[in-house]
Amino acid sequence: MKGLILKDLLNLKSTFKMLGVMMLFFAVVFIPQGNSFIFGIIILMFAMMVVTTISYDDLAKWDAYALTMPVTRKEMVLSKYLVMAILNTLGAVLSLIVGVVGSVIMGQSFDLEILAIIGAIYLIALIFGSVIIPLIYKFGTEKARLMLILCALLPTALMLLAEQFNVSLPTTGNPWIYLILLIGFSVAGVILSYLISLKIYSQKEF
Repeated sequence: MKGLILKDLLNLKSTFKMLGVMMLFFAVVFIPQGNSFIFGIIILMFAMMVVTTISYDDLAKWDAYALTMPVTRKEMVLSKYLVMAILNTLGAVLSLIVGVVGSVIMGQSFDLEILAIIGAIYLIALIFGSVIIPLIYKFGTEKARLMLILCALLPTALMLLAEQFNVSLPTTGNPWIYLILLIGFSVAGVILSYLISLKIYSQKEF
């Protein structure tokens, strides 16, 4: 299992360098404006790199080779979810560092609102990753990316329609309720996604 995870992280070595340059650019652009958009960019960029690892595996015909070794299909699938969690966490930590450094540079105090934003985006990134991985196993990388875009556009379209027809969204005075619901939904989504991916992968022939 450790070998599978290490293999994916080493394959992303050049990608990490490119992301470092992009992060520096976005930090210079958005931090002076006090824009929290940069946190979402960083976390989602790292979260979607799990797609890159699967693309590399497909190009190298890795799965057909790996399954001839003492590696189970369960371990192959689980390793991708662990890599996703590692990348998400790395993105969240870097976002936190950028937030702290940005606050110091701008002479502002680092408040809990930034921490809450990073936490919420982290959970949303887990949900998106949980959606994309089963789609990749079922339809392939390119089709799955298109489906993910459609999945992202659907909630946006629904919110715009609700606003157009003056439909009020349910609200509560306690924001912690939303956080608890998001955590629960994220955990349930990851578990369900893993089970679906395992079933799809178990039936695949390489």
